Amino acid sequence: MAEPELEGGCLCGQLRYRIRRIHSVYWCHCTMCRRSSGSGAIPWVTVAREDFELIAGTPRAYASSPGVERRFCGACGSPIVFDMAREAQVDVTVGTLDAPDAVRPTHHIWSRSALHMTAGLGPDLPRYAAERPAEE
Repeated sequence: MAEPELEGGCLCGQLRYRIRRIHSVYWCHCTMCRRSSGSGAIPWVTVAREDFELIAGTPRAYASSPGVERRFCGACGSPIVFDMAREAQVDVTVGTLDAPDAVRPTHHIWSRSALHMTAGLGPDLPRYAAERPAEE
């Protein structure tokens, strides 16, 4: 999936970023994403590491599990990045994009953890019990 450059940032404006060449867009229903975002599910956009650029500010980081950092604004708390050190990509929260409607989720992951209240989110999109299979 190729898209034009998109920019985004946190609620208070201290963190700003730019992304290029979107790999995928999806809804995550895992317990950690729900707790870190305070939402029933969270949409993410996946980009290669080199296609994510911080253009203002320095995020704080929280190691939510071994090899995983969640980066957020230290001033307002907006979650921005999910980074699994072993992966070539990072995930960026769709809701922090300046134009979030420019991207459309194509699937759901960790649907086995989904709350009943999120059943109406992209009801026609494929749902994977855990991670999306690598071959897709």
